[in-house]
Amino acid sequence: MRRSTLTAAALTTLLLAAGCSDEPEAKRPSPTGATASSAKPTRAPATQPPGLNLPKNAQTLVAETTGDKDQELPVFTPQEGAYTLYATCEGKGKVSIVDRDSSNPRPITCNGVHTVGVVYEDKKPQHLTIQVTGGTSVWKIAVISGNHQP
Repeated sequence: MRRSTLTAAALTTLLLAAGCSDEPEAKRPSPTGATASSAKPTRAPATQPPGLNLPKNAQTLVAETTGDKDQELPVFTPQEGAYTLYATCEGKGKVSIVDRDSSNPRPITCNGVHTVGVVYEDKKPQHLTIQVTGGTSVWKIAVISGNHQP
């Protein structure tokens, strides 16, 4: 119970602090080409979130993943007592990260704001889900081991 409370508090602090911006929303041009996929061709979303600008030589726990609907991320275990989330999204929907052990959504601010935050956690498997509500949004997320605040 204590771990869930600490995790929820850490996620709240990190995501709310990273998601504040007084700047106006910027319109991004739509991609002109289709995205490549080894499994099947996919249609490029109308608006792609920007790249995450991950640190070089960092241990990746969840590779950069993009989607436009709810999705469970692969289970990962932080090896350094912490992990860093990099996330961004574009669109009118609301995107949140949900720790499946606590089911308490933590919002990601969309449209030009990058969310970067560190979660301090024991070396235990982490179960996160990306949740999209209230409209359409395209999100991008990656998780790396350790504290990698920019």
